[in-house]
Amino acid sequence: MCDTDGVVDARRRTESVSRAVMLEVARAYYLEDRSKVQIAEETGLSRWQVARVLNDAREQGLVTIRVEDEDESRGGLAARLQQALGLRQVVIAPGRALRPDAGVGAVAQALATYLGEAVGPGESLAIGWSRVVEAMPARLQRLAPCDVVQLAGALTFTGDRVGSVEVIRQVARAAGGTAYPVYAPLVAPTGDIAASLLSSPEIADVMQRAMRADHAVVGIGTWTKEGSSILPLLPADLVQRTADAGAAAVISGRVMDDEGRPLDVGVDERIVGPTLGQLRTIPNVVGTCFGAHRVDAVRAAVRGGLVDVLIVDESLARALLDS
Repeated sequence: MCDTDGVVDARRRTESVSRAVMLEVARAYYLEDRSKVQIAEETGLSRWQVARVLNDAREQGLVTIRVEDEDESRGGLAARLQQALGLRQVVIAPGRALRPDAGVGAVAQALATYLGEAVGPGESLAIGWSRVVEAMPARLQRLAPCDVVQLAGALTFTGDRVGSVEVIRQVARAAGGTAYPVYAPLVAPTGDIAASLLSSPEIADVMQRAMRADHAVVGIGTWTKEGSSILPLLPADLVQRTADAGAAAVISGRVMDDEGRPLDVGVDERIVGPTLGQLRTIPNVVGTCFGAHRVDAVRAAVRGGLVDVLIVDESLARALLDS
């Protein structure tokens, strides 16, 4: 008998394999990650027969293989979220974060890509500090020539963290434009000092430039120690009073309730930066955030009409749709 007769005979034996055996082989290969050699030893089939059974299982519809287009999936999710929230645009960063804070890099990359496409030559960009914004300049591959304005007073950090002023300089260098930093703290010791700083010519000029910006980038924070950088800068009793009053979100030091309305029991007067009302006058405000636990803060910002474009990670996007 020639070799081809042996192949034909093996094929006939494979065709006689029962549905139960076919399912057993398919489960072992696709679900239990066993090799064809292992399956052959366990079932008494040859490796060739195992391969043939797996092929037949696909052809008969017992096994279906789906390769999901992640970009297409996120695009559909973004479109649904955009419609649900009534926003101009929603961008969802790729990947599903395994840790609550792992989305910052992905959202920073999505923000860098968005700015590279949205900001036109000769326009101006105002930026408020956030962890996403801190991580964004290193990911900027292109940015049209534009002026870069600090949106509010400065946050500074020790160690290798990058503060507000340096972020403005980094983005301006990437754009080949002029940087307009604010050499004053975001949180002043008293309301009188904040008012004095805002009325100084240098800071007033930057604030006016920020209000004339074509685009602004803000982080959407929660009124928690982990969710807002200004809490350590305020007296503990004032932080608690603000929480008790119903603080739901904070943007550039400005606190709001769950409907996006300004909430002030003593924080507002200390902030060196635009009010929430002034922020709404900027034509395109881009809000960034990550982590499903920040869903209430994002909803508050959206209800208050404080963002036009939202850039978030997938976990937060799905939480927003489900809530």
